[in-house]
Amino acid sequence: MTPETSSGSGGGAGASSGSGGGDRLSGAIEELRKAADDASGEVRTRIDSAVEQLREASSSAQSRAQETAGELRGQLEGFRDWVQDASNDLLDDIQKEVDKRRQQLTGGSGSGGSGSGTPGAGGGSSSS
Repeated sequence: MTPETSSGSGGGAGASSGSGGGDRLSGAIEELRKAADDASGEVRTRIDSAVEQLREASSSAQSRAQETAGELRGQLEGFRDWVQDASNDLLDDIQKEVDKRRQQLTGGSGSGGSGSGTPGAGGGSSSS
């Protein structure tokens, strides 16, 4: 029983190194099932109980992980919306400041005509 367990563990560890905890858990359950096949009486009952507990714990952990992932997605979406709104507000404020400074540089003329001496100063101020 020891060589089978150690060879199974070695194969499971190699296979799970890139796959995550789910594969390791499945491997552990499979090892317990193999041990239960070789066992009898109270030992088999305990192994069967351990397998069931592992399955329940795995299911519970998966449910919690999915719930947490959903909550994080919601928070991320809310944060993204906030950043987008804040960026738009900041861009509006910057545009107002640019317009104000442009008026100061052109002598306060409301039209910002082509005689300002700055190429392109009159165009594009109404882009937002």
